[in-house]
Amino acid sequence: MNNSAHNELDCTHSGSFSNKMRENPSADTNQGQNKTNTSSSSGFNVYCVYDKFAATLREPNNPKSPIGTQDYIDSYRELIKFLDQLGYMFFDKNDVIDKLKVLQSFIDKDRKSESHFDIIQKAVDYETEHNFIKANPDNFTRTLLRLHRALIFIVEFLRSLIDRPLSESTTTIAIHCYETTLYHHHSFLVRQSVKMGFLLLPSRRQLDDIIFHGHKSELLDQYKTFIKIIKQIYDTIETLYAENNYLQLP
Repeated sequence: MNNSAHNELDCTHSGSFSNKMRENPSADTNQGQNKTNTSSSSGFNVYCVYDKFAATLREPNNPKSPIGTQDYIDSYRELIKFLDQLGYMFFDKNDVIDKLKVLQSFIDKDRKSESHFDIIQKAVDYETEHNFIKANPDNFTRTLLRLHRALIFIVEFLRSLIDRPLSESTTTIAIHCYETTLYHHHSFLVRQSVKMGFLLLPSRRQLDDIIFHGHKSELLDQYKTFIKIIKQIYDTIETLYAENNYLQLP
């Protein structure tokens, strides 16, 4: 990924993680716990990705919390560092990056005029009010929907890696998560190629090393909380789109 991405946060230090844990009452880990260096060679860091997604929710205790668009973009960028290690057949990283650039362009325009896209709910309301959704295929709402659909697959995959029996392979887990999420939005050929790609996934043990960097017992609670936060973000956007009948936008 481009290191000059807008507003990338420095996550080499874990102090911000501790601050978010104090701010977020749903976090169930000890505030004074010593943090370990958990960055992989790709730069993926479980503390960093937690910080970014936690910052996305403006009101964590509100089921309809405003969601910061820039924070959402930055969170996805951090998540890509993990997905990138699963192989290009697992996830179309370039497609995700392109869509994030589209969202970023709306944020950048906002900085030059009145702000309409800094909060996801406000952006969708603005495009709805001005009838931009049908007129422009690269609108904010439609672009976000593609990322939103992918996010639930990622959430279910990450959750299943710790919830499913160790006897289940990474491939089996990925196929199950895919068939209950993104599968319904893909053509037959895409479905087949995606499933073939799952055969090349790292093993459960290898993914543990990528995610936890040898400190699974220390990081497991944070990891579970991180998944809950992403799911809350997903549910909030899902409700917003359902209320506007946008879930099936082509």
